[in-house]
Amino acid sequence: MDRVMEAAIEAARAAGEVAMKYFRSGFDVEIKPDRTPVTQADKEAERVMIELLRRAFPDYGFLGEEFGAQGSKEIRWIIDPIDGTKNFVRRIPIWAVLLALEEHGEITAGVVHNPVTGELYSARKGAGAY
Repeated sequence: MDRVMEAAIEAARAAGEVAMKYFRSGFDVEIKPDRTPVTQADKEAERVMIELLRRAFPDYGFLGEEFGAQGSKEIRWIIDPIDGTKNFVRRIPIWAVLLALEEHGEITAGVVHNPVTGELYSARKGAGAY
């Protein structure tokens, strides 16, 4: 497994741990300008992902669901820390951490992780999907 996939999987799992802490206990819900919900779990999970990925790849940028674009747009991580926040808020166990790597306009890696079930799917261009 290459460094990109190792870092992506580590970040997705770390975000899942953060989200599960809130999913099992409690959280406040805010409504974003687009009228969709956001929780502390969404924000904290995105921060954790950015921190881990920035440490591994300091020159890469980010496009996050909660905090928008930062840094390079040529090579960047695209992050949705909790895809399915409406389910998350209702304690429905069908939601996931999503992460992709975009390189020069093309998606070259991706991870989908459902921390509730432990399922994790990953793919890397030219290296297969698991």
